[in-house]
Amino acid sequence: RSVHDAMKEVKKGAVVVTDPRDGSIRAIYSKPTFDPNTFTHAKNYKADGEYKNVEQILGDANGQPLLDRAISGTYPPGSTYKLITAAAALQDGAITDKTIFEDTGILRIGDFSFGNWYFLQYGKKEGALDIVGAIKRSNDIFFYRTAEELGISDLAKWSKIFGMGKPTGVDLSNEVSGTVPDPGWKKEVIGESWYLGDTYNTGIGQGYLLATPMQVNLWTMPFANGGVIYKPHLVQGEKKILRQDFLDKKNINLVKEGMKQSCETGGVAWPFFDFKVTNEKLKVDGKDFSESSSGSAKMIRISVGCKTGTAESGDKETLPHAWITVFAPFYNPEIVLTVLVENSGEGSSIAGPIAKKILESYFEKK
Repeated sequence: RSVHDAMKEVKKGAVVVTDPRDGSIRAIYSKPTFDPNTFTHAKNYKADGEYKNVEQILGDANGQPLLDRAISGTYPPGSTYKLITAAAALQDGAITDKTIFEDTGILRIGDFSFGNWYFLQYGKKEGALDIVGAIKRSNDIFFYRTAEELGISDLAKWSKIFGMGKPTGVDLSNEVSGTVPDPGWKKEVIGESWYLGDTYNTGIGQGYLLATPMQVNLWTMPFANGGVIYKPHLVQGEKKILRQDFLDKKNINLVKEGMKQSCETGGVAWPFFDFKVTNEKLKVDGKDFSESSSGSAKMIRISVGCKTGTAESGDKETLPHAWITVFAPFYNPEIVLTVLVENSGEGSSIAGPIAKKILESYFEKK
């Protein structure tokens, strides 16, 4: 119910909530939604929601309520994909924790320019950044350079290791694979050669790359639990490891630290700055849960890790898709939450507040 309420103002989008300890699905939601009883009840049945009859459900070609966006909708993942770029480059040695790239605002290749979002929006540069700072600030220049150092073949390889380009195997029908592009794919499908600019775009989750919300949730999971990808499942007792022991602890922790700082002051996920709830049952440990006073109310501050994404699609007049993928609490995660809102704006401003509402409800009711 909390997911439904948090998505109240959304026209089109999806939410996936899993437990990183075993891959079990806590919630899965797609919008627009409809009352399934409409298909089985009599004509005079009063359906809940915006669709009052079968004709309205079947006739909405724009909203496509029959499309389960969580597992059948594919979208450029935007900066949520930087988690893969970062881990892949660290694991293959293309970069290290000591690697520094200077934010130049824009990279140019011939007649083409590739800018950092902060420079394009505010005209500012962010100086020298390491991998933690780059994740914290979601710096495009760092990830363009990182993708170039790694190379598209290895980036595609690691995308598949993280579960892209194939169904996750969730026990639901009509799950799709998404797209992991590489030079062979582009030549076969589009009939064109691969360029360095394509690698840049892929490195920040743009270009030809496509993922489902379930896949984004899946590749967030190993950063939450220390390196295991579980098969997502609805049926109890279905716990199954899809992949483990593929990331070094040091590299996991570097990415996690960037995700933690992204959700703190100075990062980009502003809705989670000083995230706190009211629940005296939460055990204060000084790490995941710490005391915080707000007026007369005793509140608990919760540490989280997250990555936002703002994924361009369509022309310049079309609003981007808003993403956030977040796990909590940070040190002992029990929930991984991924939110997508189609053609709505920035991930931090649109998807972030929705994720915050869902996590507030989750922790206040524990």
